[in-house]
Amino acid sequence: MCGIVNDAFRNFVNNQNVDNHENMRPESSQMMPDEIAQYMKFMHDGQESLYEGCDKYSKLSFLLKLYHIKCLCRMTNKALSMILELLADAFDYAKISSSFYEAKKIINNLGLHYTKIDGCPNDCMLYYGEDKDKEFCMKCNESRLKKTKKSNSIIGATKKQKKTPAKVLRYFPLKPRLQQMFMSSKIAEHMQCHASRSTHEGILRHPSDFEAWKNFDLMNPQFASDPRNVRLGLATDGFNPFGDLSTCHSTWPIVLIPYNLPPWMCMKQSSFILSMIIPGKRAPGNDIDVYLRPLIEELKELWNTGVETFDSHKKEVFHMHAAILWTISDFPGLGTLSGWNILGWLALGVILTQLLRRFRVNFVS
Repeated sequence: MCGIVNDAFRNFVNNQNVDNHENMRPESSQMMPDEIAQYMKFMHDGQESLYEGCDKYSKLSFLLKLYHIKCLCRMTNKALSMILELLADAFDYAKISSSFYEAKKIINNLGLHYTKIDGCPNDCMLYYGEDKDKEFCMKCNESRLKKTKKSNSIIGATKKQKKTPAKVLRYFPLKPRLQQMFMSSKIAEHMQCHASRSTHEGILRHPSDFEAWKNFDLMNPQFASDPRNVRLGLATDGFNPFGDLSTCHSTWPIVLIPYNLPPWMCMKQSSFILSMIIPGKRAPGNDIDVYLRPLIEELKELWNTGVETFDSHKKEVFHMHAAILWTISDFPGLGTLSGWNILGWLALGVILTQLLRRFRVNFVS
């Protein structure tokens, strides 16, 4: 538990002696007072026994284990609340939260949050950045808020009603998630393993063996000079979250894959980075670039200026950069991401172009 809490709070505090502020690492000066208070609270819960005489579980470890089971088994919040109420009632001597709401408040600061960004229902724009306070779309003049089906009036028009946006993009910031990977002592070492292996054997064992990876390193020697700089792949596709084929609905998640990790780790679900969830009910089509704007801006920042990150393996702070090497999608998804026309004979032209480029054949378009 001390290691998990230490990783979550950026390894700023020496967990061997948390009560002695003289043994805190130099980076701890960057912590805010509320962060230090949260850290101390987590360390106390992580070391406090679940009940008197219990050496196997602490108050925090038992709660995290139960929450892990909830996620793996896809339990509802209500189901976990009922289980917690039963456990708290049966074992009144144990330090167990009596509801899921209380349990979530305890472990909430260990996780990573996401940002809600309102969007135009016609996929014209995001109410983001300098446009975050606008009430109507600048392109189609459609209202930002949801309308009722019967009266076609805006929900939340009166002061008493809660304003409901017509479309909401869930965006998961990339920088803290990449920083979190290096803050974990178990993952930080694997994030640079590709630099310690031979890539001249003629066998494709890792993405670093690909020509695209090698060409990228030749074109960007400054980026390639530090093996900790992150190389990403972007994957997307639409799916129906309701599981009913008769319902016309398409939600598009954007997933990033960190290819610094070894092959047996980077393709595991636990290593995938969910970047955003583009809401339905229709696919964004060529307007997907509207929703990719927050990610593109963050990638530009990571490419140009980078972000300071603590490497828990080497115990040092470095400037981390990141870049997307390639995208992963089916053929319709390729047309959506690239903006190419993939219908009819034009689709055959796209396929031939990709094949010719792959085999390095010079051609005249």
